Amino acid sequence: MTSLTSARNRPLVLLKARPTDVQLADRLCQPQPDGVELYIHEADVSGDGWLEMLLARFERLAAPDGFTWIVEGPVWSLDGELFGLCRNAEVDRELTRRLVQLAARIGAPALNVHCVDGAADPGVLGESQRAAALERALPFLHWYAGLCLDAGIHPLIENVPPICRMRRSAFIYTPIGVEARDLAECCRAVPGLGITLDTSHAQLAVNAFRGVAPDAAADSTVETAARFYRECGGPATLNAYIEPLLPWIVSAHISNAAGLLDEGLPYTQGDADLDSAVRLLARSAQYFVTEPLDPDDDRAVLKRDVQAHLTRVLRASGLPAGSAV
Repeated sequence: MTSLTSARNRPLVLLKARPTDVQLADRLCQPQPDGVELYIHEADVSGDGWLEMLLARFERLAAPDGFTWIVEGPVWSLDGELFGLCRNAEVDRELTRRLVQLAARIGAPALNVHCVDGAADPGVLGESQRAAALERALPFLHWYAGLCLDAGIHPLIENVPPICRMRRSAFIYTPIGVEARDLAECCRAVPGLGITLDTSHAQLAVNAFRGVAPDAAADSTVETAARFYRECGGPATLNAYIEPLLPWIVSAHISNAAGLLDEGLPYTQGDADLDSAVRLLARSAQYFVTEPLDPDDDRAVLKRDVQAHLTRVLRASGLPAGSAV
């Protein structure tokens, strides 16, 4: 696939939104981004007529020519259970078919799913469990990549935090998807597969590797997971986590993080040096997606702030990006 970074000499800056009329209209306000990454809730692609309903929203929106859409799959599947690479279940395949169908209809160049095999028991963590999970994930990943590539869409997988909250304040653990080596092994094994690097998730992993203690009020399982990651160790900085993945990074989700649980923080509030990470990611990423958690999902206040920071850093690096000022 042609790299947009080389084709346009700059990465694109996208805002994050769920495909609701209100959020889509908000994201197209000035300063207008280069595009939007759509977080698809499982309800958005459920039932009859889901595609027609979504396409009608995009038609009403009348986005400008050249506007870029990326599709991100949900963390919960159509059956109400956690989406996972290792289930290799028909319900996950049907969800993925719908995501590809949507991406193809709106001209999205990429689709992102999470590299995860979630469970509520931290006993799933371990080297033997990791190896087994990676092996179980490969049939689905080969199928997923083939489905996307046949539709002209770049298949991506995203790293996850050591303690996944799954948009429901749950405590979920996964033997794959937290360590950078997991994503690298998947990409080596599956031709055409790329990576969405989430800086917030990666910083939480770095914090866990460094032995950051969980909050005293955290669930008891969190201490078990914290001990596991502290003992297994890993990169001590965000840039050290990112660098070995650069050959496969296509997209980057940008927000900060603190401790073991606080993800999706504003650009300057957290443990990550995002200016440095963005400069490093710009060597590979074609898309930067603003992903702090706004108090009101319908108003992208914090996301606009990240948009402005990205524009500043990329311009200072000689890579003009977006229209934010």
